[in-house]
Amino acid sequence: MLREDETWHRLREWTRGQPSSERLAAQLLIDLGYEDIDPSHPLGGKDGGKDAICTKSGQRWIMAAYFPRGQKTFAEIRDKFQDDAGKVSAANAVGIAFVTNQELTLSQRSALDASVSLQTDLIHLERATAILDKPTMAGVRAQFLDIDFSNDDLKKAVAAEIAGSTAMIKAAITGGDTWGYVMLYNFDLKDNVARNYVFIRKGDHPLYQVRTRVHDMDTGRDVRIDEWGEISAPASYQTLRWPLHENVYYRAFHHARNGQWHQDMILRRVEAAQCWLCATRVSDFLGNPGWIHTDPQFAELVGEPNWRP
Repeated sequence: MLREDETWHRLREWTRGQPSSERLAAQLLIDLGYEDIDPSHPLGGKDGGKDAICTKSGQRWIMAAYFPRGQKTFAEIRDKFQDDAGKVSAANAVGIAFVTNQELTLSQRSALDASVSLQTDLIHLERATAILDKPTMAGVRAQFLDIDFSNDDLKKAVAAEIAGSTAMIKAAITGGDTWGYVMLYNFDLKDNVARNYVFIRKGDHPLYQVRTRVHDMDTGRDVRIDEWGEISAPASYQTLRWPLHENVYYRAFHHARNGQWHQDMILRRVEAAQCWLCATRVSDFLGNPGWIHTDPQFAELVGEPNWRP
């Protein structure tokens, strides 16, 4: 199986000569949106320092391809670039697209840009690799680098890349597998109230169109319904006065764009600890339990949580 950086290595150790490098460079420019690419003499002949003429945003540019074998010194790369850039004026062009298989650091790219007084577009090794590794460039990879995506392993790699990208896009739109739960904090023992009501998000993506209905399982009544909307922060909270009894069993029903789930929350006032202790459990929409959290002293002072069906 080919290495994941095979494209990078085959570009760096180029062995196919100038004609193929010019044709590959032209394909890269086409992918970048250049138009009307007109090669000069890829099979040999005087080209006036330009390998092709092309247009970008309606303006005339020249293309120059520099694909030696192995990494050259920056001085060699700069000399070749400046020599090719010197032909821009003679071609009645405004800029040069310099396509190369050479590594260029950020400072080296800046130095090349600053060394000429015209528009430049540097397609260096890393940039060319990123373009060629796109699934849509499979045919170009096969033609110029012998990286054939008809290979089953590579097909699977492309399919996995596409599936991963699709999943990321879907998750960004829907919330993916992110979920959340509510908690009560800042208890006032004298007035028997909680002063903070918090929705805590768990996952890598925001939640959208979040709505929570809290139901008191003992009285059979809904305590409150909240439209949280979009939650992209780790938590969203409200300041309020939430009245509490000594023993409370709530079931919270959560709805969001990515699905629905419910949460059981048991609260017990414990005089010995001078606080309310909480145990909570989150289950999926079928009632299958998942995440569980209990306060450290809950089992010791209250006992194991008695979850209801």
